[in-house]
Amino acid sequence: MKRISLAVSVAVISMMAMTSSPALAVAVNVQFINQGTSVPYHGVYAGYYNVKVDGVDTLALCDDFLTGISYGQSWTANEFTYADVAGGASTKFLGTQKYSQAGWLFSQTASATPLMRAQMQGAIWNIMSLGSVVMDPLAQSFYNQATSGAYDTYDWSGVMKVLTPAPSMSGQEFLTPVPEPAPILLFSSGLAVLMGIVGISRRKA
Repeated sequence: MKRISLAVSVAVISMMAMTSSPALAVAVNVQFINQGTSVPYHGVYAGYYNVKVDGVDTLALCDDFLTGISYGQSWTANEFTYADVAGGASTKFLGTQKYSQAGWLFSQTASATPLMRAQMQGAIWNIMSLGSVVMDPLAQSFYNQATSGAYDTYDWSGVMKVLTPAPSMSGQEFLTPVPEPAPILLFSSGLAVLMGIVGISRRKA
């Protein structure tokens, strides 16, 4: 019984370590498909774009107003998590604060209308490059909220990932939504297995 208890403890500690360890950035292929549900905003499209990441259809929000792209264009990008950026990852824009502010806005885009989402993107463009595009009153309001200081350390781990082109001018930097983090699913399934082990050991006892 002691050996089983020790094994269970080691397994739990190992899985906890997996959930707390920063994920390493991975290189992915990004392809811009079309403007998706984005809408015109001061001469450009703002909102969710349709892209492919390693061939998988994905929604993306551009945080990079100053770089132009075209339909069908592909490039290599580094996929960064919150842990990567907090650890000093080489994103296109400097400062973890910018990504936390943008992450807070991005967390609200899924439930927003296309028009509202465009205003949020106008704010995000200015968070990354102030003055890069005109802000309507609503975009200015979103910008003011995001940069008020309340979201400078916002943890966007379960909200988005950052796809930074490599080299940096080969494409746009995108923010993409993330599903439930795999380590959490692994931890949950691991606990289920451990409960099974404990149940078996009890029946044998």
